[in-house]
Amino acid sequence: MARKSRQYGEPSDLSLTSMMDVMTIILVFLIKQVDTEGQLVTAAENLVLPVSTSTKVPKEVSLGLIVDHNWVLVDGQQVVETSVVSEQDSLMVAALDAVLREKRENEKAALLAKGESDEGGGNIIVQLDKNTAYDIMFKVMATCGASGFTNVAFAVTMKGEE
Repeated sequence: MARKSRQYGEPSDLSLTSMMDVMTIILVFLIKQVDTEGQLVTAAENLVLPVSTSTKVPKEVSLGLIVDHNWVLVDGQQVVETSVVSEQDSLMVAALDAVLREKRENEKAALLAKGESDEGGGNIIVQLDKNTAYDIMFKVMATCGASGFTNVAFAVTMKGEE
């Protein structure tokens, strides 16, 4: 049996144009995927986050706390009204403290079950509107610290993403 040799200029069954189109689409998809990977937290709908030039990104999100105009929410559950926090004299927000302590104990138990150490305190991301009063923010921060969440990160909008 004689082998048929291929001559240059003969049409091939493989279309390079369609292969290049497929590779371009894959490349665009991968670039887009890398670009969208950076956002760890979805901002609450009714908040305007402050703008920051910081490039530091928290490593792990364990708990989210949102302070909007009406409520203080922990993982989406309403805990205490913002007006109550504003009017109180104490730095400790009792209702928030009770919820955060329970969440901290659950976090400790989960870490110990995995065999990891619980050094350094809990991680929490706080989302505040940029027009939130300072005393509300200060009381929420003090309560977080007293509840065992010492690694507090603020959700902000990166400058240029506005």
